[in-house]
Amino acid sequence: MYTQSRSSPDGRSPGSSGHQSRPGNSHTAPRPQAQHRSPSLGRKNSASSMSMENIQSLNAVYNTGMSSYIDPISSPTHVPRSGRSSPLRSPAASGHSRSGSFGGSPLPARGSSPNLPASSSADTVTANMASQLPHSHELRQVRDNVMVDLQSQTKEMQRENSALRKEIEIKEGKLQSSMNSIKTFWSPELKKERAIRKEEASRLALLKEQLRVTSEENQHHQLTIQALQDELRTQRDLNQLFQEGTVKPGTSCSQSDLDYETLWSENERKNKELFLLRKTVEELEIRIETQKQTLSARDESIKKLLEMLQSKGLAMKSMEEERGDYDRVKSKMIEAEAKVTHLESSLEMRDRDINNLKEELLKYSDNSHQLRSHGSHSHHHMQRNGQQNDLPKVTALQAIIESKEKKICQLEKQLREFEEDLMSLRSNGAVSSEEREEEVKQLEVYKSHSKFMKNKENGRYTSDDSNSSQPLENVTPLSPRAEAFVLDKIDQLKSELNKKETEMLTMQTKVDTMHNQLKDQQQHIDVLKESLAAKEEHSKILSADIDSMRMRLEEKDQLLEKKNKQISSFSSEKNKHSSELTEVKDMMDIKERKITVLQRKNENLEEQLKDKDKQISTMKERVKSLQQDTSNSDSALITLEEALSEKERQIERLKSQRERSEGERQEEQDNLTKENKELKDKLETLQNELAENQSNLLDLKEHASSLASAGLKKDSRLKQLEIQLSQKTEEVNELEMQVKRQARQVRAAKESVEQAAANKEAAEKSGMLEDQVKQYRDEVTRSQQEVDRLLEILKEMENEKHEKDLRIRELERQTRDSNKKLASIKHREQTEKKKNAQLLEEARKHADDQSESSQQMQLKMGVMDEKSIVRQKEDRIEELEEALRQSVNITAEREMLLAQTQAGKQTVEKQVEELTQEIERMKKHLQATNAKLASTSLSLQEKEDRLAQLRADRKKQLLEVMEMKQEALLAAISEKDANIALLELSSSKKKKTIDDVAALKREKDQFVQQLKQQNQNRIKLMHDNFDEEMNGSSVTDGQGPSPDQLNTQLLGMLEDLQEGQRKLKAYIDHLVALSLEKDKTLLEGLPRTQQDEVRSMEKLKELDYNELLEEYRRHEEDNASLQLYADTLLQRIADHHPDVLERVVMALEGAG
Repeated sequence: MYTQSRSSPDGRSPGSSGHQSRPGNSHTAPRPQAQHRSPSLGRKNSASSMSMENIQSLNAVYNTGMSSYIDPISSPTHVPRSGRSSPLRSPAASGHSRSGSFGGSPLPARGSSPNLPASSSADTVTANMASQLPHSHELRQVRDNVMVDLQSQTKEMQRENSALRKEIEIKEGKLQSSMNSIKTFWSPELKKERAIRKEEASRLALLKEQLRVTSEENQHHQLTIQALQDELRTQRDLNQLFQEGTVKPGTSCSQSDLDYETLWSENERKNKELFLLRKTVEELEIRIETQKQTLSARDESIKKLLEMLQSKGLAMKSMEEERGDYDRVKSKMIEAEAKVTHLESSLEMRDRDINNLKEELLKYSDNSHQLRSHGSHSHHHMQRNGQQNDLPKVTALQAIIESKEKKICQLEKQLREFEEDLMSLRSNGAVSSEEREEEVKQLEVYKSHSKFMKNKENGRYTSDDSNSSQPLENVTPLSPRAEAFVLDKIDQLKSELNKKETEMLTMQTKVDTMHNQLKDQQQHIDVLKESLAAKEEHSKILSADIDSMRMRLEEKDQLLEKKNKQISSFSSEKNKHSSELTEVKDMMDIKERKITVLQRKNENLEEQLKDKDKQISTMKERVKSLQQDTSNSDSALITLEEALSEKERQIERLKSQRERSEGERQEEQDNLTKENKELKDKLETLQNELAENQSNLLDLKEHASSLASAGLKKDSRLKQLEIQLSQKTEEVNELEMQVKRQARQVRAAKESVEQAAANKEAAEKSGMLEDQVKQYRDEVTRSQQEVDRLLEILKEMENEKHEKDLRIRELERQTRDSNKKLASIKHREQTEKKKNAQLLEEARKHADDQSESSQQMQLKMGVMDEKSIVRQKEDRIEELEEALRQSVNITAEREMLLAQTQAGKQTVEKQVEELTQEIERMKKHLQATNAKLASTSLSLQEKEDRLAQLRADRKKQLLEVMEMKQEALLAAISEKDANIALLELSSSKKKKTIDDVAALKREKDQFVQQLKQQNQNRIKLMHDNFDEEMNGSSVTDGQGPSPDQLNTQLLGMLEDLQEGQRKLKAYIDHLVALSLEKDKTLLEGLPRTQQDEVRSMEKLKELDYNELLEEYRRHEEDNASLQLYADTLLQRIADHHPDVLERVVMALEGAG
């Protein structure tokens, strides 16, 4: 086999070396051996293409942050997970690596392609999680079987490829030896055939490159299969972990069973996809077999040519046989082209499968986000219960989700590489087809010329024979020696003429082919320039859209600030009203305390009156005893007079006390009348407020109805706009398809010169279509602006609804306060009524007692004068009547006040009932409006989500545009390098070719500068997107993330930047050491960039948010300067010392 024939650098074979690599216990991956390069003309071409591809791969590594370049200082104990060699290799050494596995189980290889670096951190995290989490036995068995089959197929394909390469190299060596032996006696008539053989050798080199590309594609597909299997494994482990974390005592296992069933169905679908990928591998094997057949056919043709050369016969029959062989080779090449087209179709099918896999990966990422939210919920629940043991699980899940996102990015980059390979294959196929057409033309011209020369010679010989047959009477005969000499001279002149004519024809055909190639290249450059201009215009349009979105965000910020100010003013007013209400409540409490004090005084006076009544009853008993003893002594009269005097005194005292109590009662009545008046005023104010609230409620009802109608209109308008948007997007897609078709037609029309007018019409049509596309895009932007305006209106409606809810709550609170005040007034009136009734009853009793005592006194004191007694009685009666009148007036006034308060109370109760009914109606109406607003808010949320998705798509499109520009520039650079290599390989070293090489180099330098500028623009765009995301996350919902979260995010980003900067510095130091070892002049004019000291993570954690932002920007500037330095140094090394560049690539392979 081919791998056994290769020798290691120390002279031993890889199989017999002492440090043989084993899959189970190897600590170092085997270095890839350099492929044996053929000493043919393809050596320079391969070297030049190798340097350019290495530069492209290194630029891609810089763009991704040098994650594949591993610093030996940072990872001294890094153990590679498989025995697969590094992906950063030269085109000549690709396709000979062997993939190792641990115990037969597949492991994902790191660094599958130059543009697809895998992060070591994500791999270690997934490996740790895979070691910690349990696996199901059935899935593992199915996966192992599938991977064993794939590995066996890949090994067989690699063996066949190595055998084919070995056979091709042996045949090339034989051809070169035979060509070197034949060069000594090479005839001028077969120089053309030698050129044809050279062209065949170049085509064989192209076929070798195609074989290499197919082998690399096979490796890429194997790596994608392994990545998908790893993702399946991590997804299954995640689900099992969540099942273990969420299923607790008391919870049901139904959800976990459903999740397991869904995961099982997804696993079955993945198995089907693996089956499809296996079919694609079989198609690749068929392709390799077809290439074997083509190579065997070429070997047969080469053998026939060698036999013809060994026979050394220069007859026309051998030339015709060689032409027949050449025609056969040409037909086989056409068949190979058809097979290449078939393989391209199969590659397109594979791309579709990969897109489907990408969609499924996006679904898995959505599921992972849901699982992350579910994990955060379970984490909070466990914190509540005091169980903090699952914190590392949640962090591990987050790390796995991040690794999935990185793998998705890697798959996207891999798709882009496949597209680049397809473009390169198509370009190679186009060039080879043109060259074949030119060769067919040359063969036809050569055949016609040879036939013409044969006819001419035959005519001359016949004319000579006819002339010789005529009688030569007048011509003197020549000697035989002279005739032989003349004939030899004529033959020599004929052969020289034939040679010169053939050389002239070949030179003319070469000149025509060179002119045609230059025209095609200029047309291709014009098409590329037009596409670049169109992409730049599209990027400008997108930047304008981004600016408009920023303006909208600023306007929304201003609106939010205004709303916050209004809320603060409303809250201050609410606080004022609450303070006033507390003051009123305090005043009412003070008045209630005064009323209780007065009630206690009245109770004390009543007790004193009761005591006096008891004394009067005792005195009555004594009078009765004295009346029995009047007849016995006059002393009783004296005692009676004294008792009467005492009673009069007591009556006077009681009168004075009564007057005082009446004065106090009058004061209390005055106070109560004042309080009643104040309460009436408050009732009037409350009634006015209620009327205002009723009017406000009516206004709110009208406004809510108008808002509902406006919301319905806006919903209908939004639906119409969505329909128009969908229609316009469809029209835009149709127009883009038409534009693509027109572009294809224009390219086809440019190849033919006769269809110039048709080309003009197509260009006009394409211009019209582009104008229509711009108009539709403008309409789409206008519709988006209309949607934003409607969203702002709906937000204002929601704010107004919130304000109205607050007003309704305040009105309800005011009605409750008024009800409480009315209840307190009723209670006071009842107490006053009871007190007045008690006072009237006491006055009546006192009057009756006084009348009875006066009658007794009249009977007992018959001795005294009747006039004085009558006068006293009249005075007493008048006083009592006056007291009764006053009491009756007071009671009447109080009854009137009570009647008025009751009437006012009834009216207020009626108003309150009406207001409660209206409030209930308003509540029902508000509930209906809330339901409508909820539906509108849901629709708004959906539309906002759609807008967010459109914005994200826009950002993705911008990044894709930048990537497409980079790919176009890389393709142009590679094309320039190929043209330069072709011109340098040409044997003619004329001034024109040298000028062409210089012009191509200048154009290449311009493309390199444009590529650097494009990289800087892409970095700026990514930073702008990051700033917008940070601003958007702080603005959404009026609640931004906490400072701790922002600081943690910035710390993680700073850590990534420091890691990339450290690796860039190590790589630059390696380049500087190599350039100092090789040529010190490479470092002239490149002063080393001065960076500030890198702070540790402990110091960074102590910084604020603004300081962290400044530190992040400083690190970005340092990384940009380091990347520019590395780019310039690499470009100098590639221009002056490509062998040093090969050493750099080998160092990268060893580090990877």
